[in-house]
Amino acid sequence: MLSNAIENSGMTIGVVAGTAIDTRFGLEFLAARDLRGIGLSLSASPQAQTQLQALGRNALTQQLIQAIARLHEAGAQAVMIYCNSLSGAVDMAAVVANSPVEVVSPLEVYAELTRRYRNFGLLAANCQSCANIEREILARNSTAKVIGIGNLQIVEDIEDGVTPEMIVQQHALDDLAAALVKSGVQILILGCTHFDYFYRELLAHCDGIRLFLPSERMLELLRERLPRAA
Repeated sequence: MLSNAIENSGMTIGVVAGTAIDTRFGLEFLAARDLRGIGLSLSASPQAQTQLQALGRNALTQQLIQAIARLHEAGAQAVMIYCNSLSGAVDMAAVVANSPVEVVSPLEVYAELTRRYRNFGLLAANCQSCANIEREILARNSTAKVIGIGNLQIVEDIEDGVTPEMIVQQHALDDLAAALVKSGVQILILGCTHFDYFYRELLAHCDGIRLFLPSERMLELLRERLPRAA
């Protein structure tokens, strides 16, 4: 269901995400930058989102294309796929080719990272998402090494309102960052847009490793493509 637009000046950006919560996170990200957003979620819960990825790739791709068309009809001048899992589960080339507006996804940002890093850590919502993101990284840098973890419970805890401090503590994310450093990882990708939620808390524990979210770069890419609208 389409959410209410954020009434600010500037371009209107559509946000497609898996659940209502990460759709809201995307709209809040835009609102903090004085941009109007229109949101659309495809799943009722994190578990339903995981099951959605089990659909045939073509069927899910068509579902996303239709969602983008709805956002365009509602006034969106560009669209952010604010969901790592969804981005990796569809044919993004087909999505872009069949969309009436500019579309950007986290996978584009990760592709850029392969020119600067070789050893990646990856924390995603589920193992399907981990595999899809790893595939995109290796397609652009065959020598890259990826240590990936999928944990849907973290997403469910975020949706339940567990505090960022408790999430980092309960899931030992500080220990995870330390272990990745020992394994030679240079950058830890938070491969789920839900994970913006605890970014600042985890950042305090990330000595010797870069902690990365794709949201800012996705917006930069849209601004570069639509300079007069930004």
